[in-house]
Amino acid sequence: MYCNQGFKNIICPDSLLNEFVYWFLFYNKDYLNSLGTGATFKEISKKTTESVLLPVPPLSEQERIVAELDLLQGIIDKQNAQLKELDTLAQSIFYDMFGDPVENEKGWPLSTLLDISTGKLSYGSGASAIDYDGKIRYIRITDIDDNGSLRGEAVSPSDYSDKYLLHDGDILFARTGATVGKTYLHKKENGNCIYAGYLIRLVPNKDLVLPEYVFGFTKTLYYKRFVALAQKAVAQPNINAEQYGSLLIGVPPISLQQSFATKIEAIERQKASINASIAETQKLFDYTMDKYFG
Repeated sequence: MYCNQGFKNIICPDSLLNEFVYWFLFYNKDYLNSLGTGATFKEISKKTTESVLLPVPPLSEQERIVAELDLLQGIIDKQNAQLKELDTLAQSIFYDMFGDPVENEKGWPLSTLLDISTGKLSYGSGASAIDYDGKIRYIRITDIDDNGSLRGEAVSPSDYSDKYLLHDGDILFARTGATVGKTYLHKKENGNCIYAGYLIRLVPNKDLVLPEYVFGFTKTLYYKRFVALAQKAVAQPNINAEQYGSLLIGVPPISLQQSFATKIEAIERQKASINASIAETQKLFDYTMDKYFG
C-alpha cells in the first residue's frame, strides 16, 4: 500500500509494536493537532521529541496494553454501531407507517411546517456561551450531533430570556453552517435549556402533529433533499425561517402518529441505555490511557 505526501510512514524498531505507538500518538493527538496544518514531518518529529517522551515497556507489556485498549475501543465501536442500527430502525418504521414523503402514496393531506406550528418559526438568543451554571443549558449548533442528540459539555448563556426557553416537544433546526438542516427534539428530561441564534424553533401544534412524527420526518430523504436545494448559493450555507416554514409535510391521523411515537419512545429508551454504557466505557478507556501514557 502506498500513501501520498500528506502521510508519513513510521517504521518501528523491533522493540516497539506498531499498535502501541498508534495508541501513544492517539493519546497525544491534541498536542499533535496543535502543531497546525502544513507542518512537515521533520518539524513534527523535532517538536514531539522535545515535548513528548514515548515509554518503551517490554514487548509483552506492550502487547497487554494494546489488547486492553483494543478491547475497550471495540466495545465502544460496537455500541456506536448499535445506536446507528436503532436510528435506521426508527427511519424504517417511519417509512412503513407513513410511506415515502416524496410520493405520499398514502394520500395524507399536506400542510406547511408553518401551518402545523403554533406560531412563527423563531430565531434563538444572541447571548455568548459561558461556563455551565448548573441551571440553564445553552444549546448551540455544535451541541447537536447528526442524529439529533446533545453532545459535549454543557455551557450556559451569558444572558437569559424566557422567550428562548425550550419546552417539551420543541424542535430546533440548524439554519447556517456546514451542518445546516440538522434537527433536535427537546425533551423535558434534558432540563432547562435555551437555544442560540443560529437555530430556529418550531413549536408543533399537537392537535395536528406530534413532535416525534415531525422529528422523524426530518430524517427522511425528502427532508434532506429539501435542505440540499434550499441552501443559498453562498460561501456560508443558510436556510432561514421562511424557507423552513414553507416546507410541505403530510399530516396523518393523530392516532397513527401516536402509535409511531410509542415505538420511537421504546427505541429512545434503548438508545439512552446504550449511551449510558458508552459513557462508562469511555471513562474506563480514558482512565486506562492516562494510566499508561499520562
